[in-house]
Amino acid sequence: MPAGAHIATHEIFGPVVTVETFSTTEEAVTRANESPYGLSASVWTRDSSLSLRIPKQLDFGTVWVNAHLVLACEVPWGGFKGSGYGRDLSLYALDDYSRTKHVMINHGA
Repeated sequence: MPAGAHIATHEIFGPVVTVETFSTTEEAVTRANESPYGLSASVWTRDSSLSLRIPKQLDFGTVWVNAHLVLACEVPWGGFKGSGYGRDLSLYALDDYSRTKHVMINHGA
């Protein structure tokens, strides 16, 4: 599929898989990050160095390495960029239902 193809740059809901080829890891990261969305991504590799480096470079709320769609209630779930608002699951989800207020009282005055 060519770089910038609609199906690769927009969220398509349903059982859809896109396959792209790339020459370098940098090209793969650049192409992935070109999407205006950033819900989740998967990295498949046998290279342990890449498995640690590439997720840091991807602009997605969730990045799985050698897995896909594994969710646990202990970790936040949510996207970056145009993919959703806030975080589901985990303590971070409480932020949507909470208001914090800082009150400081000077008792010495």
